[in-house]
Amino acid sequence: MGAGKGRMGALTLPVDANATSEFRSFRARTPLFSIIAGRVLVTLTLPERLRAEDVEFARTLAEQASAYATEVERAYKASGRTTHAARKGRAA
Repeated sequence: MGAGKGRMGALTLPVDANATSEFRSFRARTPLFSIIAGRVLVTLTLPERLRAEDVEFARTLAEQASAYATEVERAYKASGRTTHAARKGRAA
């Protein structure tokens, strides 16, 4: 984890039923992605002049978030519970 040099800060956000994430797109500036957990707001921002590395970061973020969601769902199902969508007869 972490590809930078030197010291790395760490932030742990306990997630509960009130936690949320939000994506915002703008016409005249780069997009924002925010995670809100408790009284903490983390917003990912990018420079106004995007580079290939910024696109790679966004793609990696999406891939890791997808893998996280898959694992959370697997663990939830293994606990014997089902999602609301599954109870309604839809794919979760």
